[in-house]
Amino acid sequence: MGIKDIGDNIRRHMKIRGLTIPKLSAQMGIGTATLSNILNGKAEPKSSTLIKLAESLKVPFDELLADAPKLDSLRFRTSRALSGREKAERDQLRHDTSIWLSDYQYLEDVLKEKKEFLLKDLREKNPEKAAIEVRKSLKLKTEEPIYDISGLMERAGIKLHIRPFGFKKTFGLSVGEKDGGPAIVVNAESGITVERQIFTIAHELGHLVLHKSSYDAIQELENPIEENEANIFAGAFLVPNEGFEKEWGEAKGLHWVNRVLGVKKIFKVSYLTILVRLIQLDPSLKDRPLIAEFCGAYKQLYQHDLKDHYEPDAIQDPVASFDPQGLNASDLVEDRFSRLVREAYDTQIISISRAGEMMNRSIEDMRELIRAWQVL
Repeated sequence: MGIKDIGDNIRRHMKIRGLTIPKLSAQMGIGTATLSNILNGKAEPKSSTLIKLAESLKVPFDELLADAPKLDSLRFRTSRALSGREKAERDQLRHDTSIWLSDYQYLEDVLKEKKEFLLKDLREKNPEKAAIEVRKSLKLKTEEPIYDISGLMERAGIKLHIRPFGFKKTFGLSVGEKDGGPAIVVNAESGITVERQIFTIAHELGHLVLHKSSYDAIQELENPIEENEANIFAGAFLVPNEGFEKEWGEAKGLHWVNRVLGVKKIFKVSYLTILVRLIQLDPSLKDRPLIAEFCGAYKQLYQHDLKDHYEPDAIQDPVASFDPQGLNASDLVEDRFSRLVREAYDTQIISISRAGEMMNRSIEDMRELIRAWQVL
């Protein structure tokens, strides 16, 4: 850890909290020049100053001393440029992801539960064919819906983390094997549907399989071609042709709106994903305003207007920002990391404070969780 790391950590938390140098220096009772020198790595702060900084920024003291995160195979893209605060949130996310992966690797090592990445040798570049190969590699039947995608990622040897990002300009990121991955981190910011989170996991899986070389590049804005390919992969992976045709055929006696909603529930995806798959499998629907037709028919049937019922590019945005009869949080739970933490605690490999650090909980919250563990 160097002086510059301390300054970068302080600056990141200042941006997240919207604090300027004058505001923070006034809170702490120090000069702006002193704070500026600390931020720019020109002066090493005293312990007493660091304590005041941690209190003012409302972060643990250790957060300010942490080494700058180094993830050489992080794939993080946004569709639009980030604001200063959002960049600070992104940098914090990188930092947190680095620590989470380090803790995850440690737990796997000490508990001897290392998982092999089962898809590392796949070379297929066609998104739909790659989706079929991945399903075969994971021993999914050709028509089988994915009932537990987080458990499936565990089986594939992919680490999964679901957490709020602090902004909504991206829905997920992924990390390559060289940094302790493969790993997928999903944005669970308020207002992002569970359907979107599930699709994001499949989308990032598509990048891990299709775009291995992109994990070596430093790039901040999305590549439209790669995003489109990952979307096609995700749709074919979550809603395979045979399974879709089977479920769609069995629901043919329903009103077409209920038919879409029923099939959507089976595959745990957005109604837009189902409409996109319909268009992909039936080219005659390509020129119809199918999404607008669905929204109009839904309103007529249920006397309720869908939010944001615009006609997006069906390939570019295959997930709705609002889903009727949507999934809830219990439909997507990642639990392997917390299970490893519990096993390490139960076998006295780690202390309660270390368990709390790993799970981002206070000691009191960790004690409460341990009591809940022991109920059954």
